[in-house]
Amino acid sequence: MINPEFLSNKIHEDLQRVAETGFPLDIYPEPIQKIVYELVTYENFNLEYTASVILSAYATAIGNTCHVRIKGKWETACALYMVLVGRPGLGKTPPIGFLYRPIRDFDQQMLDKAHKEYDAYSQQQTAKKESEQKDPIEKPRLIQTVISDFTQEAMLSTHYDNPRGIVLLVDEVVALFNSVKRYSSKSNLIEDLLSAYSGQPLKAVRKSEVFPICIPHPCINLIGGIQTNILDEIFKKEYVSNGLTDRFLFVFPKNKRIPKWQIGIDKEKRPDTMWKWSYYMNKVQNIPCPLSDDGLSIQPKELEFSEEAMTYFYNWNNSIIDEVNGIDDDNEVESRKMKLNGNAARLSLILQVMRWSAGDCQLDCIDIISVKGAIRLIEYFEDSYQRVKALSGIDEPGKNQDGWLSLVGNTFTAAEAEAAGIRFGISRRTVFTTLKRMSESNPPVIKRVKQGIYEKIVLDCTTAQCTTALPEEMDADNNTIVQSAEVQSANEIQKGGSNE
Repeated sequence: MINPEFLSNKIHEDLQRVAETGFPLDIYPEPIQKIVYELVTYENFNLEYTASVILSAYATAIGNTCHVRIKGKWETACALYMVLVGRPGLGKTPPIGFLYRPIRDFDQQMLDKAHKEYDAYSQQQTAKKESEQKDPIEKPRLIQTVISDFTQEAMLSTHYDNPRGIVLLVDEVVALFNSVKRYSSKSNLIEDLLSAYSGQPLKAVRKSEVFPICIPHPCINLIGGIQTNILDEIFKKEYVSNGLTDRFLFVFPKNKRIPKWQIGIDKEKRPDTMWKWSYYMNKVQNIPCPLSDDGLSIQPKELEFSEEAMTYFYNWNNSIIDEVNGIDDDNEVESRKMKLNGNAARLSLILQVMRWSAGDCQLDCIDIISVKGAIRLIEYFEDSYQRVKALSGIDEPGKNQDGWLSLVGNTFTAAEAEAAGIRFGISRRTVFTTLKRMSESNPPVIKRVKQGIYEKIVLDCTTAQCTTALPEEMDADNNTIVQSAEVQSANEIQKGGSNE
């Protein structure tokens, strides 16, 4: 018997043109796909943002409860650094607000619990004489997962009280980076994010405490948005050189159109999407996160790849290694490529837990279905990254900035120029800077025919003089004695120089 959810999702897949987005939504369990389509239909959410934020929410809910063993002693939590890229109004914030609500609700429950525990603690502290006859109450710790406006010290304090893990949830990622300067010129926030991503211990000294804060197993998720016109902020040289940018998963929807509001849809009987989503989130949040006797060291459940999944994962990673090994020039090697395996392993773990929460698999290993899905997600995020990089104005050093011209005809549009630049690995900004430079050069190489239309200028019969170096003359002892030059016209050079 055919699953009705499957049929419904297939219909929505065609209506929403999912194939054109490139997002592999079919790797999600049917109930999770259904949630995505309901949010797109009834809330006007962007499909790619929604499907991606689901991964971030799952990663946060999982936290340090489960780790994936990648190779040997290399194991990691499934923390993700994700940035949603898009023009204003495309809807980056609404999916984050909706999909993180169950986690925020859990935070509120923990806050209410902490208030009650602190009241009891305060009463005992006030009545010291009476408390001497009773077992003392330990000072309560506030367990919170979501933090938005914070200092580096506040971030570490929150994580210290919640070893399971935290998420830095910000509307604009740039605001997070700017906070580094706002609070202190000596802030180590960026360094902490780099260390946390790699699973290295975090430590900070507080003036008010005798001992430093120490987090032996950090698990920090990060998610926020950024507008396309300020992408330079996240591609600053310092963030590129230290590898922070390489750790981000970029979500950049191909469809830039903002969906129109549908009149009358609010009068329809709507599904309780939040109830369904909360069910899956709560199931994951209820996975225990055992701690050692000191209350600080975590004891996560370690999931290894099945033999079939490991073979597939290793072969995929080895293909990347072969590609890098085939490059002779170190300047042409993208550092980002060598970090793809870490994000792929994390996504494999997230998909395994997601499928487990929907009743599609066991939580005893990472199987090949999850690994294949993770690699398809990596392909989607890398396509987004390449388009973001092309738009940001950041190009690889040593790359021919004008080579993309060979990919367009004598007459071409601005859109064709931009597409050629992307294929050549050149940013949108560089393409249009090149067009401006070549149209204003003397003589011009390109002319603007009209708005958005350009034409190459072929210099066929110019008599402009050019100086060309001739071979050096050598004496009998092979010593250079002079280097001469001759003057030729440009059309002579184009035809191969003089007839001599």
